[in-house]
This record gives sequence, C-alpha cells and structure tokens, in this order.
Amino acid sequence: MKKRFTGILLCLLMTFAFVLSGCDLFPKNMSAYLNKSVCTITYENGETEDITTREYINAFNSYGYTLVQNGTSYEDAANQTIDVLVNRYVLLHHATSNNLVTIDDSAEKEILDDVYTSLESNLDTYIDEVRDDWDITAPTSPEENEDAVVYTPYVQQAEVVFDGENYKIRLRDTEDDPQTTNFQNIDAVITEFNNYALEDDGTDSVRIRKEAYRRFISALKSNEEGLNLSTDNASVLKRYVEDVYDTTKENYIITQLEEYYQTSEGYSTISVRQVLDKYKSLMLQSKFSYEANNENYDTAMLENFEDVYYVVDDNYFFVSNLLVMFDDEIVGSDGLTQKGRYDNLETEYNNGYITYGEYQRRAKELAYQVVATKRDSEGNLIEGSEIGVETLLSNLQNALNLESTNEGKAKVFNDYLYAYGEDTGVVNAEYPYVIGTETSQMVESFTDAARKLNKDGVFGALSGIVPSEYGAHIIIYLGKVENLFTISDVSTFNLIESDIEKLTETKLSPLNNKTLFDKIFEQLSEDNYSIFENMNLNVLKNKCKIVRHESVYMNL
Repeated sequence: MKKRFTGILLCLLMTFAFVLSGCDLFPKNMSAYLNKSVCTITYENGETEDITTREYINAFNSYGYTLVQNGTSYEDAANQTIDVLVNRYVLLHHATSNNLVTIDDSAEKEILDDVYTSLESNLDTYIDEVRDDWDITAPTSPEENEDAVVYTPYVQQAEVVFDGENYKIRLRDTEDDPQTTNFQNIDAVITEFNNYALEDDGTDSVRIRKEAYRRFISALKSNEEGLNLSTDNASVLKRYVEDVYDTTKENYIITQLEEYYQTSEGYSTISVRQVLDKYKSLMLQSKFSYEANNENYDTAMLENFEDVYYVVDDNYFFVSNLLVMFDDEIVGSDGLTQKGRYDNLETEYNNGYITYGEYQRRAKELAYQVVATKRDSEGNLIEGSEIGVETLLSNLQNALNLESTNEGKAKVFNDYLYAYGEDTGVVNAEYPYVIGTETSQMVESFTDAARKLNKDGVFGALSGIVPSEYGAHIIIYLGKVENLFTISDVSTFNLIESDIEKLTETKLSPLNNKTLFDKIFEQLSEDNYSIFENMNLNVLKNKCKIVRHESVYMNL
C-alpha cells in the first residue's frame, strides 16, 4: 500500500529541493565547513551518526526557509530543521537496524522510477525558465489545465468486513499500477534522462531542453563549488542522482515503517470501535458548538460543511449544478460577447433603466443562447459535439426519467456534469453545495431556483435553465441535510458496532463514491500515526544521546 509522507517529516525531499532553492544560505568555497557536524546522535547500541552542515543546509532550504518566510525567527526555524533531521535519522536507524522494512526488486524499481520522475521535474523547472527568458509560450494540454473537469473516483484505503463474529477493517491495496519504465539501476536512469534532455527528436523543443539541461548541470556544479570534486558533466550528474536515490530510498523506508505500524496481517490496527467513537465525538462536538452559537452554525453549514458532523435543524439542503458558461471570446454583430451582453444587462438593471421583470426575461433569453461542448473522460473537448443548452437540458431530463433509483439518477447527472459542466467548484468535491431555506452564499437566481426544488423535495429534480452572471445553470436537487443518527440525550447516546454499516453505506455526496467511513478512517489514520510517531520518536530519542552544535549552524 502506497502511503503519504507524514507531517513530522516535511523535509523528506531535501536533496531534490537543493538545486532549485532560492535561499542563499549555502556558503560557497567552504568545503571543510560543509562536513562539520551540526548534531551528533549516539544510539543505544553505541553507533554514532553526524548530521553535517551540508545536510542541514539542504534541509533548511526546503523546510526552514519556508518557516522564516512565514514569520518564524531564524533561531526557531534552525532548531525545527534540526528536529526534522534528527527525527528522520532516528526513524531510519530504527527501521534498518531492526530489519522492519524490506526492499525487494519491485520496491527497488519503484524507487528508481521515482528518481527519474524527480530528475524530469527538476529539468522541467529549467525548461519553464528558458521559455520565460526566450519568450516562448509553453504548449497546453488538458492534463496541464488545473481547471479541467475530469472525474476522479475516490480510492478507498480500507473496507469493513464481518467474519461472522466481529467487524474488522481490512486494508485495501491502493498501490499505483506498475511503472512501464522499470529501470534496473542508476546508470539506466541517467541514460534515459540524458536521452530525454539531449536527444534530437526533430522538434523545436529540443533546443529548449538542451539549454535547460545546460543550466541544470551548471547549477549542480555551482552547488559543489569548492569541494574539489571532478567537474565533468557525467560525474556531476551521477553524484546528484546518487544523492536523490539515497533520499528516495530513505523516504520509501520511512513510509513503509508507517505501514508496518498500522497493519497487522492485512488488517488495520485501527478498530471499528475507534471509528465509531471518533464519529460519536465529532457529532457531540458539533451539537454542543452549534446549538450554542447559531451564527457560527450558519457560517459552517454554508462555507465549511465538511467540518459539520451534526445538524441542529432541518433548514438546509443539498444541490449541485451543471454550469455552461457564457462565451467570453466570440464577438457578435453587436460588437459584444455573450458575457459582455449579460454584463451590459446587469448595468442597465443596476442603474434603474429596466425593471426587475425585464431584467429576468432578457437574462433568461441570453442563457438559452449558451452552447455546451462535450468533453471526453480525459477532459479533451470533442470537436463537433456542440449542443444548445436547451437541448442539453432535454437530453439530461430524458436520461433521468429512465432511472428509478436515486443512485441511478445521481450517476446520470454525474456523467453529464463531467461531460458538459464548467463549474470547477463541484469537480470531485466531497460534498455538494449547501443552501439554507433562509440564508445562502449563492447568487440570487441560483438560490431562488434551488429553494423551489427544495419546496417540492423530489430527489433528482431539475431546475430548468437558470441564468446568472456566470452563464446557464441546470440545478439538481440532492435532498435535505440530515443526521445519520439522532442525539436525543447526550448522556446516553452511543453507537453500537453494527452501526459501522451505516457509515460504510453513507456517501458524502450522491455524486461521488467516498463514504462517511472513509472520511473518519482517514482522520484516524492521520491522528493515530501522528500520535504513535511522536510517542515512538520520544521513546527512541530517549535512548539516544543527541548533541546539537549550535555554534556551527546558528552562525551560517
């Protein structure tokens, strides 16, 4: 199972960041000083390791420097950087000396693939720099567009199983598909990287890559200035790749150590009881907090619903929408775009030149002129797939009418949403939009249409075409915001183990596959490992003698 890095080890990629750092902490022409120890760790078995000035500089550039930029004093940032390095050293020593992590052929290939990806990423940074210097616009693609509307199903980390007597949490394999490159060694990584950077593929981009490569190697040489090392390109690059490999391997060991302590024979060390108790605690916190402060409750419901675990009334409901935006590029015979016409209409109404009824009528006329373009599953626009929003609404309604279940209706709308919708606020969102019967964060036309749907209370009902300053909305009603469990008496409220089934069956949104169980389990995984990590580190560090040499790192 592939794990994310935890918060206490934010400096895991320090070697990668060193070449690209904007911090000037590195003291050039001081090779002897770079090998000085900033901290010495003596382990229980008598082994000793030194954290060098060079390692400290790498770590500070990618971690401590950010703290300083955010207002932390240099002294505090320096000490926190040392803390991160010590934690890293101690965990690595614990994992390797006790043989808690095994690196097999598959893991080795994964590490080498990650090394290559890091090299490409670093080169891409210089490619962007060269393009900026040479005033060359980078080619765009849907994959590079952060606003691309592409559905990404939630990848479940664990599942609840019942063995006939007890409920257990079984971890699922979330490892990425095997890489196709599968490098055998560091030399193969370097060869492939050089081919990518220097091989003439017959395109204009080759000269950009070659210049980026030259700058990349130049930066590596600059970082080694004064170290009396060989300066030919091949040697410089190989040393850097070996550094990246060592760091990546260490990262792998630490993430596998996390998995080691969270897994027992394929099952999570987090119990079903813990999940239920966590959810119960969050419910009670919400109840106490929001019953005491109605204003905070309304703000949380409308702006931060993901933090609400118990609703104290039935005044809120869920909606989503398929938005087709006004065209802001094609100019009509009147010299205006669709967006320009709507903006003019708003100006006329706001200045009192037209009545509200006239404003609504003309706004709806403009909305009906909007045209949608279909996208494929990767977010690419399909040429020749343009469709008027009125036809789009009719097709969507017909598709919904063929479905008899709420789940079926939600899937149909989701398919249309990612094929035609342009509202990035709903893309892969954990929750739909929340609107109150008396309060709302949405524009007036959207709110009014949504409240009409709520009044009828029919799941999957559509609003028709609703105009706003953004374009034409097709709003779908997704039900009232309700509690999964009711708390009538806080002193006696409890959840039994079979209640876990409700959490696994309750989706956060009808439009995605993430469940309430998934959400609570994620929180517990992070909380539990953070608690364990700190406790384990404290135990391990108490067995070590850690000596900081502040006179070295505080004087940089």
